[in-house]
Amino acid sequence: MNNLLSNLIKDSRYNILFELKRNPGLSIGELTKKINLSYMGVKQHCLALEKEGFVETQKRQKSIGRPEIVYCLTEKADIFFPKDYSFFVERLLNGIETLYGSLALDRLIYWVFRKDGEELSQSVSSLTLEDRAKELISFREERGYMGRLVRESEEEFKIIEFHNPILPLLDKYPKIRIFEKQMFEKVLGVPVKRMEDRSYGSYYCTFTFNNPSSPG
Repeated sequence: MNNLLSNLIKDSRYNILFELKRNPGLSIGELTKKINLSYMGVKQHCLALEKEGFVETQKRQKSIGRPEIVYCLTEKADIFFPKDYSFFVERLLNGIETLYGSLALDRLIYWVFRKDGEELSQSVSSLTLEDRAKELISFREERGYMGRLVRESEEEFKIIEFHNPILPLLDKYPKIRIFEKQMFEKVLGVPVKRMEDRSYGSYYCTFTFNNPSSPG
């Protein structure tokens, strides 16, 4: 029963967020009519969402009387409304290939990974190999990858990524794998072996590299 109640509360809060997305600046009374919930119920959810930083209050002027308090979404609430640019990017790359040829497309993709590699390698140049790997993982996670660092031995390391946000592009433009590997090598400063696995319907990619300064 507690789980059911928890889910209902969660759904009501989502409904409030979605209504505020569709109708920026709604009062408690307006939200009550839209999501078919009691006034106090909506108010409690809005207070909880405000405390969590997903909504904020603003004053809305009325033609008569005192200003009205309305709720609006904050930037933090963007996590509930995912952004997927993969379709647009794929169309863009298709257009470049069609208009300027596959060589121009390869050069563009190579430039993107080279740029990332050069900028990141400069910022981590003074770090140890292990710390460079951690910074690379953090850099990739900001772009939607899910990775972790595994130390197999004194000299061998692995970066394992369990999600690739550009997987459809990776399949359509296989050279991305080459440029990606080169970017890893630029940042880490050592040769990298890239292996991809999609068994059992999952995806993970392993980047294996050795520490040349290890006693081994």
